Amino acid sequence: MKNRFAIKHKAFGLAIVAALLFGCQPTEQQQETPTIGMEQTIQEPDTVQRRPAPKFYVIAPGTERTRVWVCDDNRSDIFHVDNKCELLLNCTGVFKNVSLQRAIEDYGRYNCDKCSQRFADVFDINKVRYDF
Repeated sequence: MKNRFAIKHKAFGLAIVAALLFGCQPTEQQQETPTIGMEQTIQEPDTVQRRPAPKFYVIAPGTERTRVWVCDDNRSDIFHVDNKCELLLNCTGVFKNVSLQRAIEDYGRYNCDKCSQRFADVFDINKVRYDF
């Protein structure tokens, strides 16, 4: 009697596991729908060219690790201090939170005129800087 009871429990447990594994699989149509949307956004033509990366910049000591936001797409060439900046919200790419130094060196970004005005002097070649 115990043997039949154990076999029924094992069979019932196996049926539950099989139902969970096979019942949660997405259908083929659900998988195809998002990829079609992604292909359409990738194929959009790039109508605006980025400015070349800044050739001159001086990052003040202590500000190189300031976190800024960049929009990783084909058009944006500025960084933002405020993640709610209206120019950043119009981003069609991916938001990235990086250090100020990396935004300038690796991504070739300039400061946003609306939210990052305090970093405008980073690119000013005529500014007098003091080393303390």
